[in-house]
Amino acid sequence: MFALASLNRYQAAGIHLAISTLVAATVLAALLLVWYPQPYFRLAGGPGLMLTLIGVDVVMGPVLTLVVFDPRKKSIRIDLTVIVLLQLAAFAYGLSVIAQARPAYVVFSGDRFTVVAANQIDPESLASAKPPYDTLPIDGPRLVGARVPDDPAQRQKLMLLALGGVDLPVLPRYYVPYADVAGDLKGKARPLADLRKGDDKAREKIDAEVARIGRPRSALGWIPVLGRLEAGVALVDTSSGDVVAVLPINPG
Repeated sequence: MFALASLNRYQAAGIHLAISTLVAATVLAALLLVWYPQPYFRLAGGPGLMLTLIGVDVVMGPVLTLVVFDPRKKSIRIDLTVIVLLQLAAFAYGLSVIAQARPAYVVFSGDRFTVVAANQIDPESLASAKPPYDTLPIDGPRLVGARVPDDPAQRQKLMLLALGGVDLPVLPRYYVPYADVAGDLKGKARPLADLRKGDDKAREKIDAEVARIGRPRSALGWIPVLGRLEAGVALVDTSSGDVVAVLPINPG
């Protein structure tokens, strides 16, 4: 434990910075492993959110400590306590924003996958969805399908929602297990040869991923993946419909 009287403002701010950096790094690692696994970290706009969180946690507290620290002040412990409480409050708010923006579902509908964040899910549809789609997963994004209902009244309702900007992927009421739509996906997959022609760097990433997967190139196709800020591609087995990899490569 450091004696406050033995520290100057730069030492105190440095210690505060080290502790804040350790906390931020630990939280960031946990978020990357659970809520924002690659490549969804990029597709869901994770870098911007994380930079905001780190900026608040790593910068705000140490800077305030540098400004106010004076071991001769009788109120120094109270001042530091207030700074820590402010930092914790800002950090908690930042975490809540990140939690709300986390990828909850990766939904296949039509001819693409859509990465749907928790705060994009329609609350009314969530409340009326069948289990397990009536709750938001907290252990990472879940792969599902979505189907347009057969009932004409429901189709009409869905069309009206679409006109208002509420699309099928954000409506859990219409979610189905991914296995139910895997057959639909087979006919939508495009040949790998058509992906990023003329882009040598992208082709290198694709070739490396195909080699890692260990399946014949002829057995694979790709489907667009629409994220919040960026697009990517899903490599799929064209015979089974299984998603074997998701790459942060814009299909162009």
